[in-house]
Amino acid sequence: MVFRSPGTSRQFRGIQRIALHHDLTYVLRMTVPFVERARVQWTYEDLRLMPDDGQRYEVIDGDLLVTPAPTTTHQTLSKRIQFALMQQIELRGLGQVFNAPVDLIFSRLRTVQPDLLVVRTERTNFITERGIETAPDLVVEILSPSTEQTDRERKAKLYASEGVREYWIVDAAQRCIEIYGLAESGYDLLGKYGPGTQVSSRVFELELSVDAVFASR
Repeated sequence: MVFRSPGTSRQFRGIQRIALHHDLTYVLRMTVPFVERARVQWTYEDLRLMPDDGQRYEVIDGDLLVTPAPTTTHQTLSKRIQFALMQQIELRGLGQVFNAPVDLIFSRLRTVQPDLLVVRTERTNFITERGIETAPDLVVEILSPSTEQTDRERKAKLYASEGVREYWIVDAAQRCIEIYGLAESGYDLLGKYGPGTQVSSRVFELELSVDAVFASR
């Protein structure tokens, strides 16, 4: 769910935004100094004030995105992919693997929490206590009904514009993994891997069995 910033200019001291989601009302308050500005935008600082309620709060170009807690299927897929990445990347000293929730901070107006991300070892100086403050070399998003459009469109544009070299989209419904590589105009589809195939990466030397990812629990 996306909450866009109001577009009118006005003076204010406190802002109260009300978001309806799954028949529940969440009241999100942000207190700011008495200022006048043309556009009110959500920022990284606002995310730090969000409740620890199991939901995922992200900001893309000043818009707030709220995602409900993931399903058990989502978490199972994430765990299996993370395990493979840990074995083939982190334990070999090639990079560090992180899973949500961890902040990927491109800027104050662009802070998200990918399901999984990898930063090469030579770039780990950009990993701080706040989060990851550089474009990862690899980002993985696992689709759900509430996030598919955002993952395929808005996040894909975000990651490409910020220089994420490789983007994986994991589609549980279709039991496949799509691999996208960074190109001049965005992402090119490098491969769509289904049952019986092995996922390969152009950024890291690794192989991942699609059958192992989607195996019955």
